[in-house]
Amino acid sequence: MKQESAFVISEFTNPSLEVVFRVTGWVDGKRIRKNFPTRAEAKTEADTLEIQRLQGETGVRPTITRLAEDQLHEAEAVFKRLAESRLSSTSQLTTVCSMPWATWWS
Repeated sequence: MKQESAFVISEFTNPSLEVVFRVTGWVDGKRIRKNFPTRAEAKTEADTLEIQRLQGETGVRPTITRLAEDQLHEAEAVFKRLAESRLSSTSQLTTVCSMPWATWWS
């Protein structure tokens, strides 16, 4: 059976004999060990840490935006293409908007 997350939740008895739920795993090469009083809190933390781990691996992160989904995909494609140039995105847009055939744009 494939493990869902890179983080493990286990019952752990502290030196004070208190039973807690321990989340263990790795994020960005750093070992994580955190204790929580309930399994639900441990699960929430494990889920949060898993998202952070995946974001670090893929470079994808959630962002709040007013763009529609199709606009967001188009913007990502535009920035990917602009990144191939040595000019900044703003200077490229300024150049395009100043061209005679682009007067309808402004």
